Amino acid sequence: MATISTLLLVTVLFVAPTLVAAQPRGFGGVAPPAYARYVVDAAETAAEEAYDYIVVGGGTAGCPLAATLAGPGGGRVLLLERGGAPAEFLPLATAGGFVRTLAMADPAPESDAPAQTFTSEDGVPNVRARVLGGATSINAGFYSRAHPDWFRGHGEGAEVMNWDMRLVNASYEWVERELAFQPVVRGWQSAVRAGLLEANVTPWNGFTMDHVPGTKAGATTFDASGRRRSAADLLAFARPGRLRVAIRATVTRIIINPIDPAARRGRSPQPAVAASGVVYQDRLLQQHHALLRPGGEVILSAGSLGSPQLLLLSGIGPASDLTSLGIPVSADVPDVGKHMFDNPRNGISIIPSIPIDHSLIQVVGIPSANGNESYLEAASYIVPLAPILRRAGPFNSPFSPLYVTVVTIMEKVPGPLSEGSLWLTSSNPLESPAVRFNYLSRPEDLARCVMGMRRVAKVLESTTMDVFRSAVGSSSQSRRERREFRIVGAALPVDWSTNDTALGDFCQQTVATLWHYHGGCVAGSVVDRDFRVFRVRALRVVDGSTFRETPGTNPQATIMMMGRYMGLKMIEERHSRRQVRTSTDASSNARKKN
Repeated sequence: MATISTLLLVTVLFVAPTLVAAQPRGFGGVAPPAYARYVVDAAETAAEEAYDYIVVGGGTAGCPLAATLAGPGGGRVLLLERGGAPAEFLPLATAGGFVRTLAMADPAPESDAPAQTFTSEDGVPNVRARVLGGATSINAGFYSRAHPDWFRGHGEGAEVMNWDMRLVNASYEWVERELAFQPVVRGWQSAVRAGLLEANVTPWNGFTMDHVPGTKAGATTFDASGRRRSAADLLAFARPGRLRVAIRATVTRIIINPIDPAARRGRSPQPAVAASGVVYQDRLLQQHHALLRPGGEVILSAGSLGSPQLLLLSGIGPASDLTSLGIPVSADVPDVGKHMFDNPRNGISIIPSIPIDHSLIQVVGIPSANGNESYLEAASYIVPLAPILRRAGPFNSPFSPLYVTVVTIMEKVPGPLSEGSLWLTSSNPLESPAVRFNYLSRPEDLARCVMGMRRVAKVLESTTMDVFRSAVGSSSQSRRERREFRIVGAALPVDWSTNDTALGDFCQQTVATLWHYHGGCVAGSVVDRDFRVFRVRALRVVDGSTFRETPGTNPQATIMMMGRYMGLKMIEERHSRRQVRTSTDASSNARKKN
């Protein structure tokens, strides 16, 4: 396999700063989304208001959760999102803008870019969403349900959650009616499908949203016209007058107050403190207080970086760590920020010899039923190169980019077992906390990567892939044209089929993220089966930070389902409390009459 300059790797793949700059805002004539009536800039909100539910984070879980809590049987809901609205960023609207969106990502805390870059302590670049809809507004759109075993106790977090599968399936279906579409599989995706089958990732399961072993086409959140649908679209299901969505609202802390010992009830051990609201600041740095009505709750849905970070900033976490940072301890919850995971991605990217359409993830390979082997995915991108690689000539302005097609096939280590941690380096809530994932530190994960990359190599060696090879000269022995892949970046070792050590080195040297990080508020360690934070009343965490392992090939379907699921469960609890109060009041009145 021939390789070309790593300059192309830096330029083309995912995090390149030299790709197209930030685009003009607005979609020019397109009608505003249905949820727009609920959205307001945080600078226009009152200095103090009260709500039944305050949801922090308008992302993958937060949007369906807020929409449900503001629906039938719910209450008055405030949803706080630190970023702007998707309609402000043109590239977010279509699949073709995926790479440009990542290129727009900015690490600066004060930036209004829809994504914020950060680099883990492992040295691996990563991105977190900073826009309404969260990751669903910037990702590759692949939609697939969780591995069935994930719900049946596959990992400590899932075991503690005790899922009601009837409600799980109903919640998935609620999301899917609005956001899941069947893709048209062609071009590179069709070739990968054939290559996976030739590499014995069988059977072919056709189109399905279920997690099934073999090769399948999953759903996509891009509709038939190519427009992105995100979790933000689910906000349209809220009842008018019940929901307020404040954008550019950065929550700085949760307001924690002591509970009168005489009023403690319910869980054991009894919480000594309770959340009573949050403090957030707008783009003008003005402070606002959102307070809870009696019986209300604060729910963190700020993601695997934001939720543990906000708990720590609010004095909820390991007491010794908080004390060393000068943060008053509200509740000693030692595992906040612990058990951080990110699924390692390794792959091979090539410049094909023939034109290829742009495609994001559509076809996936699931080699085993037990989830012990890496998942395989693929994508193709048509992207502009850096200015120094642009064409010269009378019909090419210096600002006209040279476009190149890059196709990639990658493996994703399931689980994973390797875990790290998150900690504060600053009390500034705008800045990302420090995080180390310890990629491939467990030998089991490294072995899965080796097997996964070996299967990637088999797909590339399949007859289906021959058409993508390029002529590289003639063989002196056979006088025939020799054809090889034009590799972008690192190539597999020549003895990939037999040398585990060399392939393991490749895995460790080329490890990247698939943006599926999770943990930090793991169920059973930080929250209970109802996602309530230990030792704190009226505070829950509902997002992927509660997962000990990622739910299948892609988590977004399950995280959106989770938002809907928990919204319905919380409304059910609200009704139960009302019935208890009504029954208690009736009994009290009866006693008074007697």
